[in-house]
Parts: sequence; C-alpha cells; structure tokens
Amino acid sequence: MPRKAVKKRAARTVLLAEQDVIIRLGLATYLRTCGWAVLEAATAEEARAILVAGPAISVLISDAELAGGETGFALATWVRRHRPGVRVILAAALATKTEAVSGLCDRDDEGVLRARIRAMFAERTRRMRKPTATQTRAPRRRLQGP
Repeated sequence: MPRKAVKKRAARTVLLAEQDVIIRLGLATYLRTCGWAVLEAATAEEARAILVAGPAISVLISDAELAGGETGFALATWVRRHRPGVRVILAAALATKTEAVSGLCDRDDEGVLRARIRAMFAERTRRMRKPTATQTRAPRRRLQGP
C-alpha cells in the first residue's frame, strides 16, 4: 500500500526552475495547495542535478531566463533528450507562468495568483526602499582646523 502512495505522488511532482525567488515562492506555494509535490531550482544546473538524482518528475516549468547564464531553452532541450517523459512548460512572462500553474491545478484563477505575486513584489520593493538607520542619520560635518 505505501508503494501506491509513492507512485501517486511521483505522478504529481513538478520541478520549478525560476531565477526570481519571489515568483518561485508564489508559484510553488500555489502548486502545493493544489496537491503537487514541488522541487525548486534557480539555475539550469540545479534543475539538471535534481533530474539526474532520480526523483520522478512529471512536469518541468522553467523560466526562459535562468540564473547562472544558461537559458530555460537549453534546459528544455536537455530534458527532452535525457528525460523524454517529462512534460516541459517554458514561460517568460508572469502571466504565462501563472496561467500554466493554474492549468496544472485545474483552476481558472491565474489572475488571483498573479495579483498575489505582484503584491509580494510590491512588498519586497517597499522594504528595499525603506531607509535603514544608517541612511537616516544626518551627514557628518567636517570640523575645520584653526
């Protein structure tokens, strides 16, 4: 019986290759709420290492641009050659990514997901713009000698 559970889970595993941590977090969280097991990678090299390690992956969702200099297109070519049973979804725009993910979840709420991810970006931007304690100090004046 535990063997069947493993097979069922393996059939619902997605590898998410996305260089932006905010987008990756939003998409992965959404997929997990739909019952998908999610493995994450920021680079093509990390994604290939996961695929070589052997977990059964049913879907790869990859950004067209990945960190580390290699593209999602190169990763997709590698996957098609070495793991032909893996469905590959390449996406560049946030709208395309959210549409693909909501499609995997059999939902029609990609607009909600896109809004959540945009809100996460806005929060990150707000935090980055918030001045730190050292930035709010008045500039030091030089003392002039006698």
